[in-house]
Amino acid sequence: MSCQHTVDVGAYLFGSLDLKERSAFERHLPGCDTCQAEMLRLAPLPGLLGRLSLEDVENLDEIPTCPPKPKPNRQRRVLIACAAVLTLLALAGGLFFLRPSSPAPIWAATDSGTGVDGEVSMVSKSWGTEMWFKLGDVKPGARCKVIVFDRKGQREIGGWWGSDHGPDERIPGSTSFRIDQIDRLEVSDESGLLVTLRP
Repeated sequence: MSCQHTVDVGAYLFGSLDLKERSAFERHLPGCDTCQAEMLRLAPLPGLLGRLSLEDVENLDEIPTCPPKPKPNRQRRVLIACAAVLTLLALAGGLFFLRPSSPAPIWAATDSGTGVDGEVSMVSKSWGTEMWFKLGDVKPGARCKVIVFDRKGQREIGGWWGSDHGPDERIPGSTSFRIDQIDRLEVSDESGLLVTLRP
């Protein structure tokens, strides 16, 4: 059984999907066994490719297309070595998938003045922080935004969205600040501040 979204797995793992595509893929993934299997199959690739040096890539043309046949004595040693390497890789892969991942920090708050409740889970990335918001009791038809403040007083807009969304829908956002640099997140609409999220 195949799925048209399996072509998105590699792009997702390498961070090449835009926010809308990534959000659609993350909604699709939990219900698709084919994409989950492809995700498990391709998950080691970003790490393995990250180990290649520029010299390794430049020398790819020098790999012989038809390697010389090993001598009979040597052939057995090569097979044993290959089996040992494959066994180690299988064990390492098992440990990689079984090790507990550190949970994403979740900040939540309810503003007593507006009645808006908000929650954000944050994922550390090489480029900064990916944020996933859930908001409740926001008036429909509003344009919302989040402003991210770091501990030095700098700020960035971390995302814009419309308030006409389902109660359990996750709203994506992002910032160049690392999680440990973030002081607070202020979610607002045209009428003003709706809720402030802090650690």
